[in-house]
Formats: sequence, C-alpha cells, structure tokens
Amino acid sequence: MNTQGQLCDICGRAKHSEQNHAGGRNHVAWFTMPFCREHHEQFHALLRTAGVNLEWTDDPVERIMRAFQATLVALWMLSEALKHRKETQ
Repeated sequence: MNTQGQLCDICGRAKHSEQNHAGGRNHVAWFTMPFCREHHEQFHALLRTAGVNLEWTDDPVERIMRAFQATLVALWMLSEALKHRKETQ
C-alpha cells in the first residue's frame, strides 16, 4: 500500500515509503506503520530470524500472539532508530 507523502517511521525517508502491517496483515490488518522498502524488508527478515509466523490460523489466541510478536519487532526497530538518532545528535 503506497503512503504518498508519508515518511518511513524508522529513517524518515519518503522515497518508496509503504504501509507495513506491523501486526501482520492476517492478524491485525488495521495496525500499520509507514516503512521505506529497506526497512520493510528488514522487518520481515527480523520476523523470520525471530521465528514469528505471519500465516493465517483459525485459532484466535494464536493470531493475537503472532500479532503481538510482530508488533514487538516493529517497536524494537523504532526504539533502535530513536536510540541511533539520540546518539548522533
């Protein structure tokens, strides 16, 4: 999903910014954050490394758990970006 005019929440770039389903499109589709392509790819790489499964499941508790885990990865990326900005000020 294109977010024309929005900036990546991680690096602030507008180029190729797209809405990232931070909770997983199959679990919490309404929770999105704009990421540039680079950070969107990094997000999914981190999910794979952490073993977060974004596939649909009929189990509502499992869907919430997967959404929570994906959201934690997105929030961790955001906290790392803020830490980096603070260090470079």
